[in-house]
Parts: sequence; structure tokens; C-alpha cells
Amino acid sequence: MVEQPVPTILVIDDEPGIRIGLKAALQREGFSVLAASDGGEGERMARIYRPDLIISDVMMPPPNGFELKRRLQDETETAVIPFIFLTARMAEEDRLRGFSTGADDYITKPFSRQELVARVKAILRRQELGRQVGQKEAEARLEQLHQEISKNITHELRTPMSSVLTSLDILLQKKFSRPEELAWFAETALKNAERMQGLVEDLIFLTDLDAGLTYNFRQNVNLNYDLRQTLERKLSWWKDRQLMTSITIASDVILNAPRGQLCQAAAHLLDNACKFSPEGGQVGFHVAANGDGGCIITVTDEGEGIPLDFREKVFERYYQISQGDARIYGGLGVGLTIARAFARGLGGDVTILGSQKGCRVQMVIPPGKSDWG
Repeated sequence: MVEQPVPTILVIDDEPGIRIGLKAALQREGFSVLAASDGGEGERMARIYRPDLIISDVMMPPPNGFELKRRLQDETETAVIPFIFLTARMAEEDRLRGFSTGADDYITKPFSRQELVARVKAILRRQELGRQVGQKEAEARLEQLHQEISKNITHELRTPMSSVLTSLDILLQKKFSRPEELAWFAETALKNAERMQGLVEDLIFLTDLDAGLTYNFRQNVNLNYDLRQTLERKLSWWKDRQLMTSITIASDVILNAPRGQLCQAAAHLLDNACKFSPEGGQVGFHVAANGDGGCIITVTDEGEGIPLDFREKVFERYYQISQGDARIYGGLGVGLTIARAFARGLGGDVTILGSQKGCRVQMVIPPGKSDWG
């Protein structure tokens, strides 16, 4: 049987008799107890130790109990700590003010220590019950996400695999009447094989990322061969959308970066722009210099754009899959995750910029010398 940790309680009161008495009473009940003589000391101890519950006097040297509660609520790490207020005042407005600040209980002095201990135990039981319920809900959601990811990966691999096998079977059995049909089936097989290869490379990248590996070995990149060729191949996947696309690479760009992973990350940014653009929309991919060995890549589209509140959320791994049946577009939802992880591995970043129309994504690769030769 796993032994449960002993709850820690922070007692804050400027009256030594109450502070020492409460500490002794709670310790006799088996709690770990910290004590502070004023609000400032209590705030510091709350931030350092993050107790399971705080018992605080209201009227004490600044900050008083109400202000202390407000300050701790402003920080994510301390906002959830339950609070019991102690006060010698009986006014109803003070009691209401205490609860309005988010207090879990409010006890008027003088009080029975037995009653206070009982209330402490009740609050901790509620807190533990809430934690258990939250944990079960999180585990259920995580399991659902795992199932959705497995289902989606299976679909993303099975669809192109079926197309490859069908096209190759037709080619081998010569079930075509004109030479141009041969080329079409061969192109279809190649395109879908590339799609599967991209999925496998993405999963490998994520596996390496989880293992703590980063791609930061810099080598000179031939942008008009390595990068442009990859991007033009990616655009060919979207030719049915009749997008108006442009790829511009400034002549003064000298880029030192891992070639394969750069192309992988850049292709994801371009693929997203094409995916979320309306038919016939404009998509731009621009590469500018950023010192010796660095660059700034800006990708634009005319899609619906990303609201400000979601401009960090979309970088979460499998974010699109996590939308469940509400998601409209296919894919694993890892393109932006991979692009940002790649850029940050080199000391750069990928961000969503403000835009009056559509979406504007920027990848910054800082300057750096080649590690090769």
C-alpha cells in the first residue's frame, strides 16, 4: 500500500499565542506545520513551500489576509491553495469579503481548536476528492487522445499505402491504354510514397525530441536546390486548389543549418499555408537574410487566420487531433510543433505574427557558422 504524504499547513498570525497554539494543535493531528508572523513572511513561505492549506489572520501587518489571498491568486502555482481566514471581527460584510476573495472557510476568534481542526480536515478531504476527480478526468481525456492519435496515424498511413499499392499493381499488370496514363499512375505512387515518408520522418523527429535530441549540426544549405526543390514538390500536392503561390529567396541569404530538418520544418509551414487557404488564394514563402548563416522565413496565406488566444495553443503536439470530430482538416497536427522545435534547437523560434488578412508565420534562424569543414 502506497503511503500518503503528510499535508503541510501554513499558519500566519501576528499573535504569538494563537500562532504557537495552532501549530502545536495541528502537529498533534499529524500535520506538517509552517508558521509565519506576518503577511510578508507568509507570502514568501507560501511561494517557496506551496502548502496544502493556509490558515491566515485577516488583521495583521501588511499585507493583510485579504491582500495576501489576492496576491497568491495571481500566481498559477499558489492560486489553488485553499484558505481559512481567522478574525476577531464579527461584521457580516467582512465575512462576505472573505468569501468573495476565494476563501474556503472563515472562523471568528475566539474559536475552538477542535472545530478548526475538523474544518481543516474537511477542506483537505474536499481538496483531495477534487484532485482525484480531476486526475480521473485527465486520464480519461488522455486515453481518448491516445486512441484518436492511433486511429489518425493508421488512417494517414493506410490511405496513401492503398494508393501506392493500387497504382503499382496497375503498372505491373499494364492496365492502361495510353502512355500518359502510365506516367499518371507512377506519379500517384511516388506522391503517396513521399507522403508516407513524411509521416515516418515526423514520427522519428518527435521520438528524437522526446529523447532530448536536437538537430543543431549546421551545414551550408543550397537554398535554390535543397529548399526550393522541396517546396516546389510540396506545392505539387496542392495543384488542384489552383493557389497563387510565390517562393522568393533573397540573393544575400547564406544559411547554415541541418539540411534535412530545415526542409522538413519549412515544408510543414508551406503545407499549412496551402491547407488552410481558400481555393485560388495567395500563398507566399519568403526567405530573408539574418546575419551570416541565419535567415528569416515568412509564410503567408489568405485563410481564416489564428485568433490571438490560440497563437500558442496551435504549437501543441497533436493539437488538431485533440479537436476530435470538430476538426476539419487531416494530418497529425504536428507541423508547427516540429517547426518550432527545430528552430529553437538552433536558438531561434517560430511565431504567429499579426495580420490583417489570413495568417503570417515567421521562422527565425539566428546567425551561425557551419560545423562542416
